[in-house]
Amino acid sequence: MPEPIVQRVAETVPPRIPRGMDLLDTPLLNKGTAFTEEERTLFGLLGLLPPHVETLDEQVVRAYEAYQRKDDDLERHIYLRALQDTNEVLFYTLLLDHIEEMTPIVYTPTVALACQQFSHSYRRPRGLFVSYPRRDSHQHAFAESPESERRCDCCYRR
Repeated sequence: MPEPIVQRVAETVPPRIPRGMDLLDTPLLNKGTAFTEEERTLFGLLGLLPPHVETLDEQVVRAYEAYQRKDDDLERHIYLRALQDTNEVLFYTLLLDHIEEMTPIVYTPTVALACQQFSHSYRRPRGLFVSYPRRDSHQHAFAESPESERRCDCCYRR
């Protein structure tokens, strides 16, 4: 009796490519609802996404509509950071499609407010954060962080 197709297809995925929720939790690889039916089978995503397969353009329209529903710039910043944390291709496509409108939201002046409100708006680790009061312990923070997270984004508040 032949193996079920899902099992045969799943076995063809190289082991280093995440599958299922691990794939959806990898922002650089997650395509969200743009995963095709074949990819959903191949990567163990059946039942983890809404059934409709969207193009990237359709995702951008939906994401922009959600962005426009936010009440203020800080909420828009938080929304965009969350999008970046889940689907980087969609985030950057949306940003490029609306670059003049969104640049002040992801950069100055809104990012300054986001830094001031960081503890309030924190959603998920991304990079390494060393606050001004703990500036002298940054070597310890670097030693504890995963190597893939080591980059420098400065956000000072004295």
